Amino acid sequence: MIVPLTASTHEVWRYTTQQPPQDWASPSFDDKSWKEGKAGFGTAGTPGANLGTVWNTPDIWLRRTVDLPAGTDLKNPALLLHHDEDADVYINGALAASVTGYNGDYEPVKIDTKVAALLKPGPNTIAVHCHQTTGGQFIDLGIVDIVSAGK
Repeated sequence: MIVPLTASTHEVWRYTTQQPPQDWASPSFDDKSWKEGKAGFGTAGTPGANLGTVWNTPDIWLRRTVDLPAGTDLKNPALLLHHDEDADVYINGALAASVTGYNGDYEPVKIDTKVAALLKPGPNTIAVHCHQTTGGQFIDLGIVDIVSAGK
């Protein structure tokens, strides 16, 4: 686990439920006017959800900076993502993954190879947009490095 599941420790994210400017996912974007809330974000009754902050509007935008330690050498980073519903995840301003629909638990989602290369030791900006249409809603994620066993 490179970045722990944020709902498990209720990590603090900055968030807004109002459409932000186009550059909202950029590491240089100033999110100081956004609210702060603990992960995961959603509504009670959503299967598998470990709520930290209630989110009950159609959209939420989240931002957080994570520091990777010096010497971090990632082989095959992936998101561990629990989403209800559609979500886009950005790493350092680049679209890492887009998912539709929902899942009832955390599932690995491949990060675009070019974007995975942007994960470096030091500060990294993770930005998420989640859109909800009906039923339960929830968003949370972590980042793992999937290492396959050698022969």
